[in-house]
Amino acid sequence: MQNFMQNSQSRCKSNRIIFTTPVSSYLAAAVTIKRHTSPQAALLLILMTLTNYSAAQAMSCIPLVAPAILSSTAPIAVSAVSAVTSVTDSSAASSVAAAIPADISQAASAVPTTSSVIPNPSVRIMLTGDIVLGNSFAPQGDNVVKDIPKDWDQRYFAGVREVLKQANLVIGNLEGVLTEHLITRKTTGSGRQFAFRSPPRYASLLKEEGFGVLNVANNHAYDFGEIGVRDTLAVLEQAKITTAGVPGEIKLLNVLGLNIAVLGYSYAPWFNSILDLTKSAELVQQAKAQGAYVIVTFHAGAEGSPAIWHADKEEMFMGENRGNTVAFSRAMIAAGADMVVGHGPHVLRAAECYQGKPIIYSLGNFVGIGGLSAKKFAAVSALLDVSIGLDGAIQRMDLVPIRFNEQKLPYVDSQALGTSLVNYLGKHARYTGNFIEFPVNEPGQQEFDAWYKANKQYAEPSSQ
Repeated sequence: MQNFMQNSQSRCKSNRIIFTTPVSSYLAAAVTIKRHTSPQAALLLILMTLTNYSAAQAMSCIPLVAPAILSSTAPIAVSAVSAVTSVTDSSAASSVAAAIPADISQAASAVPTTSSVIPNPSVRIMLTGDIVLGNSFAPQGDNVVKDIPKDWDQRYFAGVREVLKQANLVIGNLEGVLTEHLITRKTTGSGRQFAFRSPPRYASLLKEEGFGVLNVANNHAYDFGEIGVRDTLAVLEQAKITTAGVPGEIKLLNVLGLNIAVLGYSYAPWFNSILDLTKSAELVQQAKAQGAYVIVTFHAGAEGSPAIWHADKEEMFMGENRGNTVAFSRAMIAAGADMVVGHGPHVLRAAECYQGKPIIYSLGNFVGIGGLSAKKFAAVSALLDVSIGLDGAIQRMDLVPIRFNEQKLPYVDSQALGTSLVNYLGKHARYTGNFIEFPVNEPGQQEFDAWYKANKQYAEPSSQ
């Protein structure tokens, strides 16, 4: 198993902050500290200079940036950050700034201003797992959550809103439909079939929360037949949310100069099928031929806690062939996809680096208040947070660990159980691969060991 914190040359990098900045930008950071007397402003601008973060992103990383730069081999960055973080008021900052060695100041004076030397511009993308918002269907046609309270609109994403705001693009899987139509294809009430239906107005809510692309290629898209599908696509288009998964369709997005195509796949018969590798690969090749950075998102695999384990073979669940997600994902990378991200098992799975490109086999659930479990191994989840340069190279990649409260609403997990679970599944994978290990601090790892021990009976390989 590869630790990408240690191997910075790998194309599947997993870092919290990456500094691959030319020396000229370190000099520009010295200029910054000369020009600003506020310690926090100077530190903020240094971070923005050494990375390509926005001001908001840089502010959120200030507690991390000092040790990150101090561990660098660049003496200018060390001197600058040491100066900023050792002062408490602006007059002291001015004194320290004046003490920067003359040779550094003279060299820096020839460097352009900070706004013109920010290197490696990138697009920050976040991807989520399955989304079910206030499922409003029951066998009798009544609301499961009768007259969904208005304050739920603000509560669905309250625990992750500030995280999502940091992204330039958020991509999720919409599990179910947005329609007022009441006639379902499913036989509900048995506990074996579920019909997921949410109010059409939630399209605007999802847009407001930052979602720019939603995958509709999943087994619940046709819960309310053709009418439900048409209604869903229509309201998402009105909300200016791009949909992925419509058969044969390629939609290009330009995000801060990066052309992106998000292609959706599923084992369900109405969409681009993961069961047909040839046609699936052709769609990727067509998108790549248009100059796109291609993100493949798929909905497949078995479900439930035992499904944290998967292998390089077809998965059968509830009498259906849910596909071979390993073969599919690798075939899409071979066809030209730049990233493959899965969902559908409702639990996390391992992450792999294949031919230098990341495959995240399942991101689990994101919001499942109306019908998804938040128990056992479904109690933890994660967002994928990745920054991609305009040249298509991954500049940074990490998981944002998620847990759920008693109402199945997500919040950021300080114990990082989801991150540790993805690492564990890679270490003990049932197939051979180059698995990604994401960074976790030691206390978080200890918490995971105790949590996994308490839950392993639900998903150990021997229990399947």
